[in-house]
Order: sequence, then structure tokens, then C-alpha cells
Amino acid sequence: MIILSVLALPVTFFPYLALGRFVLSGTTRGGRDGNILDATQEHLGDGWSKALTALYISAVFPGMTIYTITLTNTIIDFACTQLHLGGMSRWYVAPISTFVLMMMVRYGTTTVVRIMGYIVLPFILCLILFGIMAAPHWNASMLETATHFGGVSGLATETWKGLPLVVFAFSFTSIVSSFVVAQRRTYGAEAPYKVKQVMLVAVMLAVSTVLFFSWSTIFALSPAELSEAKASNLTILSFLARKFDTPAMAIASQAIVFAAVIKSFLAHYLATEESAKSFSRSLFGTSEATLRSPAFTRLIALFVYAVTTACAIANLDVLNLIKVALVPVSVFVVYFLPLYAFRKVPSLHRYQGRPMNLLIAAVGIVCLVSGIGTMIAKFSH
Repeated sequence: MIILSVLALPVTFFPYLALGRFVLSGTTRGGRDGNILDATQEHLGDGWSKALTALYISAVFPGMTIYTITLTNTIIDFACTQLHLGGMSRWYVAPISTFVLMMMVRYGTTTVVRIMGYIVLPFILCLILFGIMAAPHWNASMLETATHFGGVSGLATETWKGLPLVVFAFSFTSIVSSFVVAQRRTYGAEAPYKVKQVMLVAVMLAVSTVLFFSWSTIFALSPAELSEAKASNLTILSFLARKFDTPAMAIASQAIVFAAVIKSFLAHYLATEESAKSFSRSLFGTSEATLRSPAFTRLIALFVYAVTTACAIANLDVLNLIKVALVPVSVFVVYFLPLYAFRKVPSLHRYQGRPMNLLIAAVGIVCLVSGIGTMIAKFSH
């Protein structure tokens, strides 16, 4: 945990800064938005653009299934342990909760971004508050597990396994493209500086609050309880609310989960809609009039609703989804695409040979190999 905590800031900030610089290298000529897919087509050609579009959908779409599963499990657990309403079926909780999320996205990008803006500050405050509330329950049982950690090789193995989860915990792949486009529209020539400035502050804020929260909750539980939470496919917040059974902690924990799920689902939906349009445009030659029509938007919404609801009903293993479906695919987009572009695109050559590129490549390789290993292990059983 100490090693992963130290790595959290650099393995988040530098890869996403590189991705942001790649998006900034694109132009807005010919009615383009200048997003990540436009930049790829402009610099690397149609073949790369089609491949990236498919990868981008594969990177952001599974995220929505993770959040609908989490929301469904949280509602059922909260109703059972806090409201004492037993027997809630996933068959109606999952469709209803996913439908509420879909209603938030039907009013367009501007409304979605505004909703996310309202959620962020209460979300951060709740994380800090909950970390403080858990402090009186801290105990040393977790430290006792450090007696037989396997030496250097054991530490390296556990760090290898844990790094993909750290990458996911601080991932914002789905919003980088929209963020960079917005900065370019607002600040013009100053956009590169603003992208770096805003991203650094945002990552520092995210890492500091989440690490404080993570350490606090780890010390509030025993290793056996953490294993039980994993086996239940529950968030650590829901498990803590169940353990302490105090109204304030129960309300705070569910507020954090709901805020996190809604915020992340909306971000992933924006990216999915963006990539679905690019996918239809590049692979099927769909006209712009069709892509911007209400019918096309409804078709995307219906598909997302059907798949995410089915995954929530099935209660797929969230950690395996992250390791197998999400992290390995997003690695290509976040870690390898910018490094390749730094070598191939003349306007980006100035970013070649920087020390941070070695870190980006190393983390990308670790996450990719770890994900493939998890996938092989999963299907070999």
C-alpha cells in the first residue's frame, strides 16, 4: 500500500498529461471538434482512427457496467441492512436504478456536465468526512499481515497485481478528450498551459483525498473483513456502514457511493456517445445529419441501457471486470498511443526522450501483462 500510494500521483498525472498533449496536437479544421478521435485520424490515418475508435469504445463502455453493478449492489445492501427491507430482487432494482441514470443523460452534454459539477464538491467533502469518521475505529490488525509478505519478490508481485487497480482508481480516460476540447475553446493558444495546470491540481486533489480515505478505511477493518467485502462484491463503504450500523456513517457512505457512481457513469456515457458517433462515421459512413438526430441518440441510449442492466442483474465480478475488460484496453489509449504519437507526429517530437516516457511505458506494460495474466487465469479455470 505504501509503494502504491507513492506511485499514485506520477502514474496518473504523467500518462494523462501525455494524452492531453496528443489531443491538443489535433486541429479543428473542417468542422472537427479536435477530440482524441479527430487527432488520431488527422495524424495517424483512417486505419489507426478506426482501431482507436474500437479500442476507445472498449475502454469506456465496460466502465458503465461496473457502475450499474455497484449501484445495484449498494441499493440492495442499504435497503437490507439500514432500512431492514429484505428480499429486494436484482430483477427490478437493476432496471430501475439504471433507468434513473439514463434519465440524467437524456438532456444532453451541457446538463450532464452541470450535474457532474454539482456532485464533485459534495463528493470530495464526503470522502474526507468519512475518512475522519472512520478514524476512531482504527486498529493495528492490518499491520500484523506484514510479518510474512514474501520478501522483495513478494512485494514486487503484490505491487504488480495492485498497480492496475490504482490505475483504474484514478482513471479519467473518458473525460480527457472532452476536457481538452473545452480548454482549447475557452483559452485558445493558452490551452496547453491550462490543460497542464488544471490537470495537475485535479490529480493532486484526487490522489490526496482518495489515499486519505483508503488508508482510513483499511485501518478501520480487519484483513478478514476486507476479504468478506470483496467476496460480497460490495464497496468498502457499504461494508463499513453495515459493520458500524450508525445512521451518520450509513448516510455518509451511501452519499459517497451514489455521488461516485453517478459522476463516473455520466463521464463514461459522454465518452461512449462520442466514440459511437465516430465509430459509425468512420466504419459505416453514417451521415452527420443521422449522427446528430434524436433517433441515433435514442438508439445509443437503448443499447447502453440493455447491456448495463443485464450486467447488473448478472452481478458480474467488479474487480475481474476492471482487470480483464477495462485496464488492459485503456492502457493502449492512455499509455501507448501518446508515446507512439510523440515519435510519429512532427509537432510532438519535442516530447520524445523525456524521463516520464519511461515511467509511462513501464506502467503500461505492467498493466497490460497483469490484465492478460488475469484473463488467462480466469478462463483456464
